[in-house]
Amino acid sequence: MELLERARIEWFAVAMGLVVGTSMVFVPYEFGSVLFQYIYPHIRLLGSLFLVGAALMLVARMYPAWPAFVGWVGRAFVLAAVAVYWWAVCVLPVSLTGTVVYLFLMALLVMEPRTLRRGRGLLPVFLSCVALCFGPLMLWAPQDFVRFALASLGPYLRWVGFLFLLKGTLLAVGLWRRKPVQCRLALGGLALLFLHMTLAVVSRRSWSGMSVYAVLTVVCALLAGVRRWPVLAGVRWRLFRGMALASVLPIMGVGAMASYLAQKALEAELHDKARQAVAAETAWLAQTAAMASSMLRVYSQGPGFVALVRAGNREGMRERLALLEGQSGLFDAAWLLDDTGDTLMPSVRLNWVSGNFAYRAYFHDAMRGGAQVLLSRPFLSHANLPFVVVTVPMDLGAGRRAFLVGALSLKRMELQPALASPGYHVELFDRRDGTLLRETDRGDVLTRAPVLDLIGAEALARPEGLVEAFDGTGRRMVVAHAQVEGTPWTVVVTAGLREAFAPVTRMGGWVVAIALLAGAVSLLLSQWVGRDVAVRLESLRDGFAVLGTPSVEQRVQARGDDEIAQLTAGFNEMAARIDRTQKELREAIAIRDQFLSMASHELRTPLTPLKATLELLIRQLSSGREASPERQRDTIARLNRQVDRLTRLIGDMLDVSRLQSGRFTLTVAPMDLVALAREVVERIQVTRPERQGLLSLEVPDAPLVGRWDEQRLDQLLTNLVENALRYSPPGTPVAVRVREEDGQVRVDVEDRGIGIPAESLSQLFTPFFRARNAAEHYAGGLGLGLAICREIVERHGGRIEARSEGPGQGTCFTVWLPRSAVAEAA
Repeated sequence: MELLERARIEWFAVAMGLVVGTSMVFVPYEFGSVLFQYIYPHIRLLGSLFLVGAALMLVARMYPAWPAFVGWVGRAFVLAAVAVYWWAVCVLPVSLTGTVVYLFLMALLVMEPRTLRRGRGLLPVFLSCVALCFGPLMLWAPQDFVRFALASLGPYLRWVGFLFLLKGTLLAVGLWRRKPVQCRLALGGLALLFLHMTLAVVSRRSWSGMSVYAVLTVVCALLAGVRRWPVLAGVRWRLFRGMALASVLPIMGVGAMASYLAQKALEAELHDKARQAVAAETAWLAQTAAMASSMLRVYSQGPGFVALVRAGNREGMRERLALLEGQSGLFDAAWLLDDTGDTLMPSVRLNWVSGNFAYRAYFHDAMRGGAQVLLSRPFLSHANLPFVVVTVPMDLGAGRRAFLVGALSLKRMELQPALASPGYHVELFDRRDGTLLRETDRGDVLTRAPVLDLIGAEALARPEGLVEAFDGTGRRMVVAHAQVEGTPWTVVVTAGLREAFAPVTRMGGWVVAIALLAGAVSLLLSQWVGRDVAVRLESLRDGFAVLGTPSVEQRVQARGDDEIAQLTAGFNEMAARIDRTQKELREAIAIRDQFLSMASHELRTPLTPLKATLELLIRQLSSGREASPERQRDTIARLNRQVDRLTRLIGDMLDVSRLQSGRFTLTVAPMDLVALAREVVERIQVTRPERQGLLSLEVPDAPLVGRWDEQRLDQLLTNLVENALRYSPPGTPVAVRVREEDGQVRVDVEDRGIGIPAESLSQLFTPFFRARNAAEHYAGGLGLGLAICREIVERHGGRIEARSEGPGQGTCFTVWLPRSAVAEAA
């Protein structure tokens, strides 16, 4: 039910605007019937308004991040176009279906923004309202529906109305009681009814009705069949909308411009051809009338012929009339009348019909017309043949007159091929009474000219012109007319716009089909490309989801050589760095925990004897017993050693803190490294009497003076020698060597102690790190001494390294100090 409630009426407005606007822009002449007479002059502008408004609404839906005014402008354009269409096409011609549909569309399209704040669309409400109105209207006034393009539903229109009323009521009740099954059944029924109406209007070629009912059919079918709307998000959707807009809109725009230019060119060509056809027909008829008048005038003024008539020579008159009828090829009949209307010589082709023709209008006109040649109105002969005659008076002298009459058969005139194109309709009529003389389609004559009933005699009163009008079926046509010079005749050439513009219509249809095909191909390609991109991005997403999770493979397979492949490679490198960093962090945490354990143990080791010794001194003082001086000296010496040990531990931790915070600095000054080495060795021998004779020192005879930090080098040598002694078994020697080598000062501290495993050499100078065998061979310490030694050497610009053949093979630490410092000191 939530899906139905969220369906928006703006979806229908967008679809209808696109379909109706496209048909108005590409096939405007399909809107040339009387129903569209008010909007036809501006049909392309109205179609463009539909298209632009629907496109803006569609873009606003596809790109929600765009400014909101884009959607509002599109909605305003569509509302304006619908309002104009509703008034001009539905209200003025009184079209019940259009009045209902577009009125509800405008009202609900205005109301929907408020309901959308509560997450409710008005599309189902719109469909229900339309159905509930269609039903009673079809039951009450079916003739109005038959009149507007639904003639094929005539016998069943009341049943269709009853079904509309039933389905509309079912949908309204379902929406009110929130019954999705009931709503879907009603929508399925409405889809079938609207499909029936679509087929009905297709038979009448009503493009607007077909578009609206087709969209209603699709909308009802979608709402009835779709259970879940697709999620419009992700790379696939972005590619889909981008490809749709990039492929369809340019083709539609270019096609619309091409169609407009082609329609304008064809319209100009149509008008030119109509004028040319009128001019050709007029010229031929004028020439025919002029030739007929000239020939009769020549005959009537010929002395020989006048003498024959004056003498009453019937044989001579018969020969001359036979020449006029036969050899000229112009007249279908010729005869002579006297001044009373009696026949002097009948026509051979009229089977020698004779008598008195004073009652004929052409005789009366000739009697009053003097000596001019007169063209009669059309009439039927005694044999019911349509004729128009040319009459010229003959002066026989002595006040006598005769009248030479030449007849032109309208039947023969109809057999003459029209000079206009086959698609054009030609009419020739007499302006005096509107009698039809010639018509290319039906061949009717002596009736009222059909064109006069369509546009009226006033519109044809000018010598020539071009107008547009509607034919008997309500289709628009172009009418070109011109008067035949020297005659009371008018030639009219008409052409239907739909038939004349059929090539442009087909071209517009092809453009729309190509645009839709290109859009479909683009959308398929976007789905194919989007699927590939989405799969690769999803693998990256999954990789990010497990990023940093121990014991999980984080590498993503890189395919291709595009930006996504580069991103994948970068992700794999980042994952590897994160793995290394995490490993280092885990190792650092382990070292930290180990350090805390060792630090607490190392700090407790000197504190315990300190506390015990102090408690012993307190008890002795409390009891009043005084120890001997030797015993007091031993006690104070023990206290001093433990304080020194605490001082060293705290000093090492402070040095590491300085290293990590960047506050580890040197104070350099000239000094002798040989003297410093002797002092350190002697001090250690004094504090470790058990190592007497085992600690050796090799130094050059000459001093090694340079600019170094004496306190830090003392700390360096002390740490190296103390470590060598600490990790060497009792009775094993430790050698200290100081010498110059390759322009540098080299210091070696070598022992034969427990050695260092090969895998520990690379991390030996890392803070808090202790080799595995050092931890097993407990000799105290926090694992900070060697890290401080490396920092002291590197701050002096030198380097330090450790060599060992393995566990139990002893260790040699070598320090190189730069020669440049010695040279500077010298």
